[in-house]
Amino acid sequence: MRNKQGRALTVIIEHLPYAELSPNARLHWSEKAKWVKVAKDEIGWLAKVRWHDDKPMMKAKISYEFHTADHRRRDLDNLLSACKAYQDGLIEAGVIFYDDAAHLEIGSVKMIQDGQDKTVLGIEEL
Repeated sequence: MRNKQGRALTVIIEHLPYAELSPNARLHWSEKAKWVKVAKDEIGWLAKVRWHDDKPMMKAKISYEFHTADHRRRDLDNLLSACKAYQDGLIEAGVIFYDDAAHLEIGSVKMIQDGQDKTVLGIEEL
């Protein structure tokens, strides 16, 4: 859980971000709110299992890897935007302090076509 600078955490979500959270999704606000809650709860539980009750990272960098099972063309901007709820879930889980520019940087964003759908978040303390 430590890297050269400080602490680190990798969270693997066994699917791509929910299409309902894409900026292209046209949902009623209450329906979108349900999907935001699902995503926040999902990453919150996955992170808590490994983070326990450690103190939050005051300054962090999150990198994203989107693994896909097929070779469809996907828009990285939309996938990244759909991950906003994951960042909020990491705040609620106590992994990162806040997601404003003073406390969070976005690292690399990659698409990897390797036969499986999953989202990998690498969170590093700066």
